[in-house]
Amino acid sequence: MSTLNQQLELSRDKFIAHFGEVPYSIAYAPGRINIIGEHTDYNLGLSLPCAIDRWVTVSLSPLDNARIHVISEDFQGDMQFELGTSYGPNASWQHYVYGCLMLFQEKTGLRTGFQALISGNVPIGSGVSSSAALEVAFMNALNPLADEALDPMTLIQLCQQTEHQYLNVKSGLLDQYASQFSRAGKAMILDFKTLTHRYISADTLNYTWVLCDSNVQRTLSGSKYSERVKETHNGFLTLQEQFPELKTMRDLQEKHLPFLNDPLQQKRIRHYLSENQRVIDTVKALEEKDLKTVGQLLTSSHLSLRDDYEVSCMELDYLVEEALATGYCLGSRMMGGGFGGCTINLVRKDKIEAFSENVEASYFKQFNRQTKINRYQIVDGAGVFPVVKNVPHRF
Repeated sequence: MSTLNQQLELSRDKFIAHFGEVPYSIAYAPGRINIIGEHTDYNLGLSLPCAIDRWVTVSLSPLDNARIHVISEDFQGDMQFELGTSYGPNASWQHYVYGCLMLFQEKTGLRTGFQALISGNVPIGSGVSSSAALEVAFMNALNPLADEALDPMTLIQLCQQTEHQYLNVKSGLLDQYASQFSRAGKAMILDFKTLTHRYISADTLNYTWVLCDSNVQRTLSGSKYSERVKETHNGFLTLQEQFPELKTMRDLQEKHLPFLNDPLQQKRIRHYLSENQRVIDTVKALEEKDLKTVGQLLTSSHLSLRDDYEVSCMELDYLVEEALATGYCLGSRMMGGGFGGCTINLVRKDKIEAFSENVEASYFKQFNRQTKINRYQIVDGAGVFPVVKNVPHRF
């Protein structure tokens, strides 16, 4: 698998091939894995993500007019229009790009046109947040064009707003946050109530993180993701009527659960509470190098996501069961929004090949479908690489 430098060089070369000149800069943003803390971010909970060595890159050069020309290598399409004119995106990737651009322009008063090329190697629809990597890379690419560059937190909040406003997905901030702020070799403990984080060592000794892709693609806007957001919110409002002292979801405790008469709302809130506690327990276990407990917490998370939050599917459930059955895996769970995507597994380093062979064979036999199994390195978050030397931060 290519390194970041190789991806940057490839992006530069593709830009030259399309536009006939060297780009001024290349922005990059990685995909992410989330060790634990799923479906908690949009309810001000806790998560434990880190970035992986797969990136979306955006090569860009400013123009001396208002023309916008963006090419996507992965989707083999482009979009062209002028700032200040209406444009109707007709592909999913265009909605992300157009939304980011409109919100960035609204925030900064951007007047400069540009030409850009988007490429990368983040797997699409596999639960490692290719869409967030696209948003974060594109926002970082736009930032030097502003008269006053935006701070990173504002950038990722605009990315989240893009999903809310232009994709109709009421997502949290986990994916964008991890893509922007991750550090190599570290996991981030994210608190979405305070929008703060701290880093801990991601060292897992003789084990490593392995992802098994179900090859069942899902789009959050086409799934029941937004339905879960609404259900947990309604459960909180029900409890707030009985306990006015509750200000946010983070004020909820186990003692409040019996006061929810709706069994569905009770299950949704129970997952939220137990998952937040699992994040805390996983951090403690990682700091103590207690990987057996980490594995148990992973599997417990999957059971909660399957039974209480109901965002799994039979393919993900099967991958978890088969991973644990190999004997080489301490814990496994579905990762990401659910309804497809991948599982994250804590696997012995010296048994990755045997683990992969067993899971691949059994999964194909069960579903007549291939599973892609990947091992990732934990890397730094997003950045901008100046291609043309001595170019100022703002063009």
